Amino acid sequence: MKFKIVLAVLAGLVVTGCYNDFDTPAPEKLYTDEDMTTLGLTQISIADVKAQFSEVFGSVSDTGTNNNGWGKTKTLKFGDLTPEESEFESLEGWPAAANYYIKGKVISSDRQGNIYKSLYIYDGTAAIELKLYTGLYLDYYLNLDTMESQWVYVRLNGLYLGNYRMMLSIGGSPSDAINTAGTHKYYANSNLDNPKIAKLNVFPGEATKLEASDILEVDASNYDQLGEKDLARLVRFKNVKVRYAGIPNQDGVTNPPMLNGSYENLYPTWIVTDWGTPRYGAWYRWAYNVENVRLYGSVLICYNDTETNTANPGVYSVRTSGYSQFAMKPIPRDGSVGTVLGIYGVYGQQWDQAQFQISVSRLEDLDFPAESLLTEEEIERMTPAESYDPPVKNNSGDYESDE
Repeated sequence: MKFKIVLAVLAGLVVTGCYNDFDTPAPEKLYTDEDMTTLGLTQISIADVKAQFSEVFGSVSDTGTNNNGWGKTKTLKFGDLTPEESEFESLEGWPAAANYYIKGKVISSDRQGNIYKSLYIYDGTAAIELKLYTGLYLDYYLNLDTMESQWVYVRLNGLYLGNYRMMLSIGGSPSDAINTAGTHKYYANSNLDNPKIAKLNVFPGEATKLEASDILEVDASNYDQLGEKDLARLVRFKNVKVRYAGIPNQDGVTNPPMLNGSYENLYPTWIVTDWGTPRYGAWYRWAYNVENVRLYGSVLICYNDTETNTANPGVYSVRTSGYSQFAMKPIPRDGSVGTVLGIYGVYGQQWDQAQFQISVSRLEDLDFPAESLLTEEEIERMTPAESYDPPVKNNSGDYESDE
């Protein structure tokens, strides 16, 4: 009954002052703190929300691996559990969350297609990913040139704080699925793909400005201070160097590959991620998009030229989607120095096996001198022929045999 009352109040908030007809459509309602009070909610910081995960499960390390059953796929539900959720062995309830909301500024955009179904918000204490739907830039505004942003309110009740490879996010219920390699995968939460459903919990607020303090500045003097508390934040990496690893650079020199646990990682590269075991190929553009085959790319940037392990401070991979508008743009030459602005994330099973990743919203946020970019002639000379023929899916959804 209480939930029905809340929905009725929410419906009233949507309708109030927003009479709409075909000829004169009303603007979408923008929510305020007063609206949250009307809903009977109290604000809680994002940092306090993320701390609940550690309080319940101890640590994000060794969780969220998604291939070992529900034992390591940790989820914290905001609110009471339903009888159907007893199947999730690791699921723990936090009923008090029914009374809370978080509020943060938009710090990411999917306009250029590199950030997919995710919205990142920051409230001055911490940042977090909201797992939502496509076309988020139409509903949640960000202009990094003018520092214009928008408040977002999230009513926590019924949502799930999930962990994927040590990266926390808020989304829908846990799910399991079979990937294209035929491997069973367990996901701690899911996307709220339907905007109408998502907007029962995620509300656009009024316009606001990003302050200088909303963007974390990192350079060679302080990169070792980045930590778990900064995950999902918008970070500006200043005067950072591009570093090829395991493949030839523009001078024909092959630097050693980077270690990730016991694996050797190549940079720059395109990568096939859903085969089961990742497959890499030498690629000198931000991502792979050839004949409608679209693969992630990774370019290494670092502050320490001698570092050999991705889990150590000062080593980051710029992760770019093959669906981004800038996937096929040339990357900088090995050793180029520039500035990268993006969402700071992590991917791994444990801290000593982690890769720290940066997801940029725009090509403009990969700020390297124009003269440092590879020429088309250099790219053609350096790219192996086999890189133009990666494994692709057949009509059954599996990959063609490469034997």
